[in-house]
Amino acid sequence: MLADLHSHTTLSDGSLSFEELVSAAERNDYDVLAITDHVDPTTDHREVAVTVRAEVDRLSPDTSVRLLAGVEITDFEPAVMDRIAREVRGAGAQMVVAHGECLMLDVYSGTNAAAVRSRNIDILAHPGLLTRADAFMAARNGVFLELSALVHASYANGHVFHVAQQAGAPIVVNSDAHARDHLLTPRKVAAVIVGAGGTTADVQRVVDQAPSALARHALKALAAVS
Repeated sequence: MLADLHSHTTLSDGSLSFEELVSAAERNDYDVLAITDHVDPTTDHREVAVTVRAEVDRLSPDTSVRLLAGVEITDFEPAVMDRIAREVRGAGAQMVVAHGECLMLDVYSGTNAAAVRSRNIDILAHPGLLTRADAFMAARNGVFLELSALVHASYANGHVFHVAQQAGAPIVVNSDAHARDHLLTPRKVAAVIVGAGGTTADVQRVVDQAPSALARHALKALAAVS
């Protein structure tokens, strides 16, 4: 299954409209695409979630790709991240991504720790030099750790894969797409996993298990805030 659960449109900092992103996903033979535009302290995070959900609902009947509405929580202080996650869930977000402590992009120290302790966050994106303690907490709470296919966000993929394996934390490969050429292909997914130190068995496990496990995690979180 080709699933990509982290992508952006012109609603935040992407270069493609909702229609263009979905069309590009169709051409790449996607099975699942989550559109997760940024929310940050300068935006109305609930309104972004509502808008993404409305666009996903509008476009879903006309595409073979299963679309999910989401957000990426970006640049919030760690103390408020769980509250923001609960509020965007309540506004219709089906997939909640936290912008992790990427090596090339500054966010608050402690963001990774706050994200993996929240049962309302599905994915910790590009977490950089993730600690073993935070990886074990991700495993405990079912928060998926992202191996990023986006070049400047992927520098720590090997480290993330290693500590995730040690902790038994779930892994997902996402594009973090901001442009058409960022989107995934099966070959790119395999390259990201093997390049991070995985095996062909790890590729099969991530491709087969991550989308359904993430869906279960998201549904459980949605039920909790309903």
